[in-house]
Amino acid sequence: MSQTLALFLVLALASSLGCSKKAESPEPEEAVASPGEGETSDYGLTEAQANEVLAKIGEETITVGEFAEIIDSKSPYIRARFEAPERRKELLDNLIRFKLLIYEAKRQGYDQRPEIVRARRNAMVQQLLKQEVDDKLQLASISDAEIQAEYEARPEQFNRPEQVRARAIFVSKRSKAQQALSKARETKTGDEFLALVRQYSEDEDSKQRDGDLQFFARQGSELPPKAVREAAFELEQIGDVYPELIKTDDGFYILQLTGRRAALQRTYEQSKRAVRHKLVRQRKEAATQALIDKLRAETEIEVDYGALADVKVDMPDFPKGP
Repeated sequence: MSQTLALFLVLALASSLGCSKKAESPEPEEAVASPGEGETSDYGLTEAQANEVLAKIGEETITVGEFAEIIDSKSPYIRARFEAPERRKELLDNLIRFKLLIYEAKRQGYDQRPEIVRARRNAMVQQLLKQEVDDKLQLASISDAEIQAEYEARPEQFNRPEQVRARAIFVSKRSKAQQALSKARETKTGDEFLALVRQYSEDEDSKQRDGDLQFFARQGSELPPKAVREAAFELEQIGDVYPELIKTDDGFYILQLTGRRAALQRTYEQSKRAVRHKLVRQRKEAATQALIDKLRAETEIEVDYGALADVKVDMPDFPKGP
């Protein structure tokens, strides 16, 4: 099946469901189940009425019960529209178009395509986690006392000192460092300084990041070295190069300012919502892990990690920097 035809089916479905502002979009095929034998139907229908076939499209059917359930799933305002017979006909026509596309997609084997099978599996897992984890954890279950305790326990997450970001060239010998500094002071752009990083820097760790030292504060960390931090905070404009060599125990740094962050202080009230969501997320992760542990304990699992060595990974040829 060509990608063009696949795209056509998707676009045709979207068009059929949205072609009229008045017409209602049908629900996905699996979203509705007709009443079975011996069950009492809802929506004011008898079992026989609910099982009555409104339309048959190939092997697909639309029953009265299915149709009524779709209408009942709408909001009261939307449901009121279907008092008019013409609106019910429009909905049924849309359902027929939708079922027709489902019928054709199945006929052409789309339901067996690997990406469709994966999508169905993913949807099943998401529904399982929603029922077993999400639905059992509500925002209201987090008390104000817990939020306050979390806020007070980790002030660094809500109060951040001023930070700067810099790009550095590290050279162990003074003569070579002085040469690099002379060229760095003549640079006009970040790209020119970056070229010097690649040419001169001897610190492989930062060199792989194009000399980026990332954001850091004046106090509270050991890296970069204190002399580098002090020099970086003396620079005022983004792109400025520190005019002198910065001497450390290991060698010399040439520094260019690349970013600045103002100090951040958030009060408890400003942080409350973020803390609440963080605690809910942590509880969801813990509940999900508990579910996995329970399933592992109940299910026989055999794993051959040694077989991973047989998996061959084709690595692309990454371009090398100058």
